Amino acid sequence: GANGTFRWKSLPSLIHSRTFRSDLHWPGRCSMSPSLPAFSALLAAAVAATAAGGQATSAAALVARCAAGANAAPGFCEGALDTSGASVSLLQREAAAGARALRMAPAAGAEPEPHTEEAQAPLPQTSCGAEDFAGRDINLIIYGATGFTGQLASKYLAKDHPDKPRWAIGGRHRDELEELQANLSALGTNAPSIIIADLQDPASLQAMTRRAKAIVSYAGPYHKYGGENLIRSAIATCTHYADLCGESAFKKEMLQKYGDAAKARGVAIVQALGMDSLPADLLAMGAAEQLATDGHGPPTDVTVYFSVLNSWFSGGTMAAGKEQVVVYGVDPNDKESAYALAPEESIEARVDQTPAVTPPHTGASSSDMGYDANFSSMTVPYVMGSIDGPTVRRSLAFTFPDAPIHFAEVMGSGVLKELATFFSSPEALAQPPNPNPAPGEGPPLWLLEGGSLTGQGLAARGGPNAAQARLHMHCKGDPAYQDTAKWSAELALALAQEGPKGGVGGYLTPTLALGSEEIMQLLSHANLCSSWWGSDPKSS
Repeated sequence: GANGTFRWKSLPSLIHSRTFRSDLHWPGRCSMSPSLPAFSALLAAAVAATAAGGQATSAAALVARCAAGANAAPGFCEGALDTSGASVSLLQREAAAGARALRMAPAAGAEPEPHTEEAQAPLPQTSCGAEDFAGRDINLIIYGATGFTGQLASKYLAKDHPDKPRWAIGGRHRDELEELQANLSALGTNAPSIIIADLQDPASLQAMTRRAKAIVSYAGPYHKYGGENLIRSAIATCTHYADLCGESAFKKEMLQKYGDAAKARGVAIVQALGMDSLPADLLAMGAAEQLATDGHGPPTDVTVYFSVLNSWFSGGTMAAGKEQVVVYGVDPNDKESAYALAPEESIEARVDQTPAVTPPHTGASSSDMGYDANFSSMTVPYVMGSIDGPTVRRSLAFTFPDAPIHFAEVMGSGVLKELATFFSSPEALAQPPNPNPAPGEGPPLWLLEGGSLTGQGLAARGGPNAAQARLHMHCKGDPAYQDTAKWSAELALALAQEGPKGGVGGYLTPTLALGSEEIMQLLSHANLCSSWWGSDPKSS
């Protein structure tokens, strides 16, 4: 409904609603190609079986229930199901979330209780003033602190951070937070306080965010778990917000819904403070801004190149990727998504055809792979370029309005060689990372400490004022988790202490929020990353 409540109708309409789909992990083995109605009918059968307290224990049983419910021939449903036992089991398990929702449905004709008036009230449009920050006893809140990356960030602040900030850990479960608090107390002298708040309880969120200057959330997937409620609460209470979100379509939705309100309030909303997409944003903007200092205008091409990516993935990352595909769909060839976070950019300036493109320097006409003399390496598109690209293009669009700038993100052919060497170490052989981690599970300690990232940002300008600027960066530690935790905590703390650059809020990228030079200094001061300028492509 318009006020955010559900209207419980038929199961098919419920399945087709985005809200319901966000609570389901849709089975990866179920093909979407036959038809969405067939797939929905099949899923309805699994949900209904689970809601009734039983299970369809075979593909045939699921197909029969599906056909009966859809008043169709069995062939209508068979085409939407991979009939392997693993697929059937997965479908049954994932249908449980939908069954729980059905059991909670109110009686016919009744409406669930709406959210609190505080949550549904329009967001204030007035700028936050000094009085809005009066009485704040916390600099930074780590929300989702008991998750894998949240714990890494919490340990960093408790043990390693020299500033000893006033901070708190937040989440739903007091017992888990108290256990974490006790562990953190044993690490150092800067133990946090505890705040209990639930992403589905807007009143508790506002009670939490109004105590702090900034909050950084590790509770992803953000769309699935109600991250929007925390963003809304942060804007309402004049609290700067950051997270690690790599869910591109969800970020676009948050920009559309809350960008104007955040700008009016002077509140920073930064959804890219981890591996997605801090390194790319920093390398691209650092190089682009350096080139522009010669007074001859912006670059025409910006390329981010990674030569070392010694890292792994966690269960949370896999869940977020699944959520992205299930709820919104992913089209790597969609030009619109390339500029999803830069809607203000003029049509003439939209020169990239896809979110992640091959750099023009390769000379490759029919392949994404090519030799790039600018990096003395064969290059291929970076695997997460479709996530980083929209963020970087937002930074470029705001810094160089209406300038047609190609952006590409690639990795060198040596990345796989480096990775193979990294995973052939004695530690890797003794304790290999789990190839199928569960949510909350991440890489082992040796990988967290031994991982690394090395990259470059190259900004180039063609024409009579041709020039280049190259920024190098090297970071110690696993970039996807250990470094991500430290980067995000460090930069969110900077937001709490200094606020966004120029005091201008809104939906911001890392460099728009804090500035590329300032970020480089922060990371260097914290001994997390080193960066330097140089023309030699091999100097990194």
